[in-house]
Amino acid sequence: MTAIFHPNMLARLADFFPGLCTIQARVDTQDAVTGEVTNTWANLAGHVNLPCSHGPSKGDEVKRADQTYVVSNYTLALAGDYPTINETMQAVVDGTAYEILLVQWDSHGMKTRILTRKVT
Repeated sequence: MTAIFHPNMLARLADFFPGLCTIQARVDTQDAVTGEVTNTWANLAGHVNLPCSHGPSKGDEVKRADQTYVVSNYTLALAGDYPTINETMQAVVDGTAYEILLVQWDSHGMKTRILTRKVT
């Protein structure tokens, strides 16, 4: 089967992916004395400084009896197919961390689309 898009095409679209994204996996460490678990983030090998585009996609205001807060969702597009990314990870885009909510891949294996929420 012949591909509809040539793989080198994305390299010519650099202006469409002006940001840099690093995907991170959570690392849980348990203290040997107290048993307390601490969470840290480590860069996922092969997923550092990936060209991306990133922008707001949705926002919600959540009202509770004691507080009101805003949830801001963003869509992140990566130039390439990254099947190892999943919803347990986070994306750091230009220094800001975002929780990964949903990962989608296109049918041609050329782009990865990620729905994220800003981590505060």
